[in-house]
Amino acid sequence: MPKTSILNKLKQGDREVRRNLIIDAAQKIFGTKTYDKASMREIAREAGMAVSSIYTYFENQETLFVHAILRETNELLDEMEEMVEKETRIDIEGLMNRYLDFYIDHENHWRMITHFFLFGNISPQASERLNNVARRILDVFDRIFEKMNYGGDVRLLSHAFFSCLSGILISFRKYPGRNDEEIRTHMKRVGGVIRGMLLPYVQANLEAPPKQ
Repeated sequence: MPKTSILNKLKQGDREVRRNLIIDAAQKIFGTKTYDKASMREIAREAGMAVSSIYTYFENQETLFVHAILRETNELLDEMEEMVEKETRIDIEGLMNRYLDFYIDHENHWRMITHFFLFGNISPQASERLNNVARRILDVFDRIFEKMNYGGDVRLLSHAFFSCLSGILISFRKYPGRNDEEIRTHMKRVGGVIRGMLLPYVQANLEAPPKQ
């Protein structure tokens, strides 16, 4: 490989490392306060670099905020899409547990999303990018219920399922008097109850078989 190509690869690798450091710092700051209360100066301080360096990688704070949400969310969705497509028989409890584990393990990311759900105020262009990834989440859930031959309004059921998972994370992530492992276990137990209610509902509304 030519020397210039090696140097270019090294430079690209360094850029990716610095870019991820900035996103890590942004998630930490955005996870402690709402988007409009955070500042690029705080993010730069957390990342250990100058504010001007951040603008080398991200056009503005809003762009950084969107990238900070998309990075982890797309990582989870890539994994869940693979899980759903390769399984003939859907392990819905396994998928629920993976979803809960992911957001428990990426707490700053979850807090940032929660702040946005409650107080978000960004441009229509940025909002559309976040809407696209939200639709991708719902598409994964749609595929789960389609594979289960659910015959009702699939998108509506996906909305209900998403609300249940979000509710578990919001309600119990800081459950008083429990350590992290106890909280994780309890969340999954609650998820098991939701699964127990969901499956009979799906079974009662199966898609009608084609007429012979």
